[in-house]
Amino acid sequence: MPDPRAYVKTFGCESNRADTAAILRILSGSGIPLAPSEASADAVIVNSCTVRDETERKVLKYASSLPGKHVIVTGCMAAVQPALIRANAPSASIVSPNNAASLPSVIREGRHAVALRPGPAKPDPAPFARGLVYTIPISRGCTGSCSYCIVRLARGPLMSTPPARVAMLAGEAVRAGAHEIRLAAQDTGVYGADIGSSLPELLGLVTSLGGDFRVRVGMFNPPPASQSALLGGLLGAYSSEKIYRFAHMPLQSGSGGVLAAMGRRYAPADFLGAVSAFQGRFPDVTIATDIIVGYPGESDEDFGLTVAAVLDARPGKIHIARFSPRPHTPAASLPQVPEHVKKRRSRELAAVKRQVQLSNNERWVGSQVEAFIFCAAGARSMAARMDNYKPVLITPCSPALFGTRVTVEVDSCSPFSLRGSVTRR
Repeated sequence: MPDPRAYVKTFGCESNRADTAAILRILSGSGIPLAPSEASADAVIVNSCTVRDETERKVLKYASSLPGKHVIVTGCMAAVQPALIRANAPSASIVSPNNAASLPSVIREGRHAVALRPGPAKPDPAPFARGLVYTIPISRGCTGSCSYCIVRLARGPLMSTPPARVAMLAGEAVRAGAHEIRLAAQDTGVYGADIGSSLPELLGLVTSLGGDFRVRVGMFNPPPASQSALLGGLLGAYSSEKIYRFAHMPLQSGSGGVLAAMGRRYAPADFLGAVSAFQGRFPDVTIATDIIVGYPGESDEDFGLTVAAVLDARPGKIHIARFSPRPHTPAASLPQVPEHVKKRRSRELAAVKRQVQLSNNERWVGSQVEAFIFCAAGARSMAARMDNYKPVLITPCSPALFGTRVTVEVDSCSPFSLRGSVTRR
């Protein structure tokens, strides 16, 4: 009897996508055939995410909407909320990420199974590719103690991949044709703390590789004043032309009191100081940040401090999330900010976001910039990136230019991208 065909559906972040690449490698190595869609699969593996309530609902809806399929839920939700999965998808098998090696046997048995016992610390990092972009997970877990975060419970303590291994994977990616290498982690800034290494050391190793490629450094928390050496090391590493001048540092709140309540280990001044240091060293740097509105106890004054910090730092990319209480976290038990207040603050901050991002982009209109074209963006445009990771939409679409570096005249913009046409190839 032939083996059941499996399909993997992924929810969540880059790290989850990397975990899916590891799952696919496990299935392939065990001879499990892969199906192109859930419709043609016998078993559907749901690599779940539970970082926010809205994502959680999507996962549960999907897992409970596959009649006749052997549904196997893995990922973060399987690690920390197996009872919730059982309540919503009673016939699903549940396999925690640490037990991914058991997936082939669970698929072959074709019946309800639960594999939640502690397993191997983590699978070998599996890069995954989307066109010319390769993502390499450099660590799993973090050293934080944020009062609202369920991911740290699912991912566990920090476990860094040795620098030589990351560099080897990056070299393989470049030889396979990668132009962009994304280094992914829950917090890249603490990379190596468990193995006597550091993010600047890793970046130095990766950028010493030959080839025409760029590295996009994943999110790192703003180094507090006590970690000035890390900030200096990062600034030095970013001097390499092989690193995108793009720094993703979450603010989360402009209020020191709210940050302390969140369990964040930096103050608003640390964030603003790090932004200033990057902008002073690299005037065209793109700063990306994340903000949570409506954390328990956040007052209108606290929210006003967040708006002021955004206007001070003027990030090029701002992600806004309304606070979503997660189970098993201290913040879930605190008195919550009313939902209508969260929505109001989110709308107000979204208007500031559009204003700041548009203002940042408008300064490029009328200039000529260098950009690398990755792929089509719809029927009539191409998607490109400048060396500061700013997105550029180029018209008309010319597939012959995919994978090439060009000069673009920027003629317009939106709060989210630049637009222009090729003037020199």
